[in-house]
Amino acid sequence: MEKTKKHGNARFAAFIKKNLYLILMIVCVIAIATMVAVTYATRQHSTDAAVDAGLNLPSEEPTESLEPQANAEPSEQTSAAEPEEVIFSLPAEGEVVGVFSNDTLVYNATLNQWSTHEAYDVAAEVGTEVKAVYDGTVKSVTTSVLRGTEVVIEHKDGLTSVYSLLDSDVAVKVDQKVKKGDVIGKIAESGTFEKHKGPHLHFELLNASGDKIDPVQYFESTNK
Repeated sequence: MEKTKKHGNARFAAFIKKNLYLILMIVCVIAIATMVAVTYATRQHSTDAAVDAGLNLPSEEPTESLEPQANAEPSEQTSAAEPEEVIFSLPAEGEVVGVFSNDTLVYNATLNQWSTHEAYDVAAEVGTEVKAVYDGTVKSVTTSVLRGTEVVIEHKDGLTSVYSLLDSDVAVKVDQKVKKGDVIGKIAESGTFEKHKGPHLHFELLNASGDKIDPVQYFESTNK
């Protein structure tokens, strides 16, 4: 029995001696793995603790004061000004003898034909003053057999007003600036395309696209 025990110890010692480097390597690997695990666990614990602590920390970003600033301007001064509404005055005083109609044919006794009437006609005595309906710039002053003397004025928002059947002695010239209510000419028996209505102003209004539109929509409510 004693011999067997000694023989076993000798074999174990020989195994240890033979595999010493392998055993040391295994021990080193285990030691390194243990150190890595302990280090990771320590760092994770520190991170979790920092996150938990951070939940109760006040924000470092400054908060905006809810108190009104002493130098703040009133909202009325900072808001953009609303665009001025375009409101026309009457181009002439007299009797309305023709209204705008672009979807219904109207009989023209002078030309003996049916056609649309895309204008606003005001009958009055010869010499009645014709006035600019709104601020603008005179674009042209022309004379023709059909329309007599005609003044064209350009306004804001792309609007253009046309005053036909005027006396040739007009009060304005091309590129002249006019104000709402300024006298631009006088009614006369000029032009031939609406002779059956007698002396009157043939007034047209065009939009930015050059289409004729009903001018009544721009007249002051008391003039409609």
